Amino acid sequence: MMRRLPWQLTAAGTALAILAGCEGQRISADRQTKTAADSAEQVLYNGSAVLTANGVRRGDMRGDTVATFESMSRFRFRRIEVRFTTATARPLAVLTAPFGEYWLATGTLVTADTVTVVSDTSGRRLVAEALRYDVVRNQLVSHSSFTATSGTRSLTGVGFTSDPGLFNIKCAARCVGSLGGTGGTAPRARPPAAAPRRAPAVPAPVPDSPTP
Repeated sequence: MMRRLPWQLTAAGTALAILAGCEGQRISADRQTKTAADSAEQVLYNGSAVLTANGVRRGDMRGDTVATFESMSRFRFRRIEVRFTTATARPLAVLTAPFGEYWLATGTLVTADTVTVVSDTSGRRLVAEALRYDVVRNQLVSHSSFTATSGTRSLTGVGFTSDPGLFNIKCAARCVGSLGGTGGTAPRARPPAAAPRRAPAVPAPVPDSPTP
């Protein structure tokens, strides 16, 4: 059974959200006994939480296990799944990865070990070695190699930025291919620089004829 964490992971007003959520509620029922090799404060099974930024809902995320660190300000997920949504809870995309770590203070989620994002609306699919999600900016960022597909079209490269719905994927370097439409493009090549203008040739002076 999935256990909802007793707080919201918010990028603003974080301390208030945690204190209000934890008042009068305990999560020891899902807590794993901490070992000497593990510095986690608590470990939960099938934990889930809501992602919000300044009161705007960004989606939900869950993990097979969720470990808390640093007074519940950092969270480590194993087999993480993030369901991105609009502010009105309309589905956008689903991110899955073997590993994820979320920092509450900055609203940053880092995922690694083959990350897959599948859009529910644009029909696109993206696979990257690692990527970062900025909750406040609502943006996916990666500096690793990636492959994005849309039907028979594909785009590969190193590094990209995108919205969570994969509508506008901007490749950073070594870009090959295109997804078509308005998004999923490589940066435009700069036109070649114009050749510098040569100064007009000045005719050589004609020597005076010798006096007879």
